[in-house]
Amino acid sequence: MYLKTVNNESLQREKRIVKRLNLNKFPFKVSVNDFCSTYLSMLRDLRESFKYQNDKPGMKWCLSTIKKFKVFLLIFEANEIGDEIYKESLSNKLPEYSYKTIAQIVNEGLEKGFFIKLPPRIKENHDLKIRNIRPSENITVEFINWNIDIVSSLANFTKKL
Repeated sequence: MYLKTVNNESLQREKRIVKRLNLNKFPFKVSVNDFCSTYLSMLRDLRESFKYQNDKPGMKWCLSTIKKFKVFLLIFEANEIGDEIYKESLSNKLPEYSYKTIAQIVNEGLEKGFFIKLPPRIKENHDLKIRNIRPSENITVEFINWNIDIVSSLANFTKKL
């Protein structure tokens, strides 16, 4: 059997990277020496969850850019807590992007059926000109199931430790 050996430069690089990681935040103990093999095992367990988006058009669209994902997360959160959210409020919450960029993302999401115009779940609209944006039922299900898959993968991984 052929064993591969890591060159010294790569070993030194790995040590520098691991030294800067927040390993104490893991919900389990992992030593600096065992981190790389442990992380590789965790990554392999999670791989299927991150492939999940490929067969789900809503999640695939939302995760296609960080801008879309940030917009989606704000819309999803507002929906869950019952707050109203609209293009202007999204633009205010994401000052790193222009209003035009936010509006394009929202319009595309509406056009594709990933977002819908619907009053907030809990709070009333005070301005009838505001068109509240909410995630569609399908994308809500896709997102929650994706998160369940990730949590399940992590739980299965921790059982192996």
